[in-house]
Amino acid sequence: MKQIIVLGDIELGAGNQTDDFIADNMLSKLIRELARRKNPIDLVLNGDTFDFLKCPYQLNPSRYTRYVTAAIALKKLELVRKAHQKVFNALKKFGHQKNKKIVFVRGNHDLEIAFPDIKENLQIMLGNVHFPGLTYQEDNVYIEHGQQYDLPNFLHQKLLFTKHQGEIILNNTFTSFAIISALIPLKEQHPFFERIKPWPLVLKLHTPIGKKVNRTIAKYMLKSIFYYPLRYHDDPTHMFPRQFIGEFIRRVSTRNWDLGDYLPVFMRKKRQHRIIVLGHIHDTMIEKKQHQVIIRPGAWRDEYELSGDNILHPAKKQYVEITMGKRNAWRVVTLPSKRQTINFYNVVKNENAAVEHAKREENGR
Repeated sequence: MKQIIVLGDIELGAGNQTDDFIADNMLSKLIRELARRKNPIDLVLNGDTFDFLKCPYQLNPSRYTRYVTAAIALKKLELVRKAHQKVFNALKKFGHQKNKKIVFVRGNHDLEIAFPDIKENLQIMLGNVHFPGLTYQEDNVYIEHGQQYDLPNFLHQKLLFTKHQGEIILNNTFTSFAIISALIPLKEQHPFFERIKPWPLVLKLHTPIGKKVNRTIAKYMLKSIFYYPLRYHDDPTHMFPRQFIGEFIRRVSTRNWDLGDYLPVFMRKKRQHRIIVLGHIHDTMIEKKQHQVIIRPGAWRDEYELSGDNILHPAKKQYVEITMGKRNAWRVVTLPSKRQTINFYNVVKNENAAVEHAKREENGR
C-alpha cells in the first residue's frame, strides 16, 4: 500500500554560522529506514528543504549576494551537499529504490530549486526526483509549504526570474532581500538567538539583541522606501512593495518579527481535500474539522521554545505519514530525542559554545 511521508522546513545549510540544521544522524537514519520499506513511498520534502536563503556561495570568508544566478545557485547546492553528506547519501539510497520517489515542494528559503540546472543536478545526485512547484496533490491529499498566504514572503509564480545587468537572476521576495542584505551579518554574530521562540519573550529577557535587530530592520526598511529605489532605480532587487508598508509599521510598533499565522488566509481558499499538510511557520498543529484535518508537523532545523522560567526546550522532530487506501489514514510521528533543556542565560553568555554543544548532543557525541 502506498505511503506519503511529509517532512518540512529542514533548512539544510552550508555548515557555517547561518546553518541551523544539526540533525544529520536522525534525518539520514529515518530516510534509510524509509528506503528499506517494501511499499511505494512518495517522500515529500515540503519546502525550505535547503536554506539557500541564508547559504553563502563561498566560504572562508563567507560571501552572499542579492543577485542569484544559476551558477551561484549551483555553488550553494555544492556547499550544502558537502556540509550534509550523510543526508544526501541517504536521499540517494532512497531515490534509487524501486517504487520510491523524492518530491521537492518549493518554499521561500529554497527558491533556487526553480533553476533548471538545480533540478538537473538533484536528479543526477539523488535519482527519482520530482518538482511539482508549490504544491503536491494526490487523491484527497494536499501538501503546500504556506508562504503564499504570508504577504512578506509571497512568491510571484510567473515572475520567478528577472534580469539584472544582462543576467537572469532570482526575483526573490522583499523579505528575502532584506535577510540577505541586512540580517545575515546579525545572524553570523548571533547564530543561536534566531532559533528561539517566541521572539517577544526573547526581547524581554535580552533587550540588547532586540534593540540591535529592531534598529537594523528599521534602518533597512526606511532606506528601502526612501533611498534605494532612487539610488538603484534600474535594480529590480530594490523595488519596494508598497502594500508592505502597513505590515512594517505594525511589526515595528509591536517589536514582533515572528512569522504570523497564515491559517485564516489559507482557509479562505476552502480546499476540499481531506488531509492537508502545511509548513512555513515551524509550529506544530493538528486542526480537525468534520471531514478534514490540517497538519503542521513543525521544523527539522534546530529550534527552541522559551518558557517563562528562562528554560529553552528543544523542539521535537516530527513527520506526517499518510497511508493511501479507501479513507487514506494519517498519523504524526514524533522521533525519540535525547536532547536536554538549556538555560537561556547560558546561551547569552556564549552563543557559539551553545551552538557547538547542541551539535554534539544532537549527534550523540
